[in-house]
Amino acid sequence: MVILIDPDDDGYPVGLRDLEDPPPVHVIGHLRQASGVAVVGTRRCTRYGTGLANAFGSAIANAGWTTVSGLARGIDGHAHQGCLTSRGHAVAVLGSGVDVCYPAQHRELYDTIVREGGAIVSEYPPGTPPDRWRFPARNRLIAAMSVAVVVVEAAEQGGALITARLAAEIGRPVFVVPGDVDRAASAGCNRLLKDGAHPVLGPADLIDELGLIIGPPQTTPPAVGSPLPISGVPVEDLPDLWGVSAREALIRVGLMEIRGEARKEGGMVFPN
Repeated sequence: MVILIDPDDDGYPVGLRDLEDPPPVHVIGHLRQASGVAVVGTRRCTRYGTGLANAFGSAIANAGWTTVSGLARGIDGHAHQGCLTSRGHAVAVLGSGVDVCYPAQHRELYDTIVREGGAIVSEYPPGTPPDRWRFPARNRLIAAMSVAVVVVEAAEQGGALITARLAAEIGRPVFVVPGDVDRAASAGCNRLLKDGAHPVLGPADLIDELGLIIGPPQTTPPAVGSPLPISGVPVEDLPDLWGVSAREALIRVGLMEIRGEARKEGGMVFPN
């Protein structure tokens, strides 16, 4: 069921009122007034970026905060997936009507967000197609609904940089993952860092930084049940060691970093 929420309504997302033109929003699912953290980035991401997007989404969920993104291919979708893996609250903001899943290949992800208690949000009426010109306006909602924006990977032009600029304009801190200087998917991130954005070096670092803005995490992350050998192990060997996918291994390491149980050094993961 689609619900229309006006700016004067009690259930209206508080952050959207910081916009000069707060629009009515259409919602499928359940919005919370909990702190939201946006995780955004390029559709043409690398394995490095997808792993971090998953880990950030999971870490945000385990801290009790909402993960906000745009359901797009690449970083957005992986941030949502990481959030859902940790049974967190995910909000997808669309550049189409809330009943129009775009991209179509994310239909299962769309349905899972709603089924697991999250929300699909759009300022556009149901049935509105995903025209390209609608997405920059969508990005201002992502920025405003979040207390901070995390850019994982971004090219020199694209929606993630628009979201970062809009976030800065309304006073939201922007955190950025550094990348190789010759990697196209990191060119926008490195430019943001040069211009004064806050670097973030992993899930534990992000939670520490956000704690200064939002307050301490609201929940205690569950035990992952995957102890490390006392001598440590290469990151790439973790999936075989634990019998899980590479994505799940990164999520588990992120949780262990958050809890202070592990640290990463030189491509190795060591127990604390």
